[in-house]
Amino acid sequence: MTDSERDGLLEHVVLISREILKNTKSRVVSIKLRTLLRYAYVAYRQRTTDLGSIRGLVPRVRPPSRLCNQYFYREMERVLKNNFNVRIENRRQFRYVVFYK
Repeated sequence: MTDSERDGLLEHVVLISREILKNTKSRVVSIKLRTLLRYAYVAYRQRTTDLGSIRGLVPRVRPPSRLCNQYFYREMERVLKNNFNVRIENRRQFRYVVFYK
């Protein structure tokens, strides 16, 4: 994966996070880091930020294994911490991102 692809995908992580926060009424939103990566990958591939179409495509489109590793997840965490008020939690063997409005 080239640097431009990685940067584009990280940019889509931020875009999708903004969409999720914009479309929710709750003050606290919790989502798995892995799910957020899958949403961002579908948004990056399909060039869309519509959450309805993204959720419909997530079961059919899988991110490549070179993205599903701890190094890319750490980069995602860093980008999210820089752009949002978030906390990273470990729950039942999964890492969650908790957004605060």
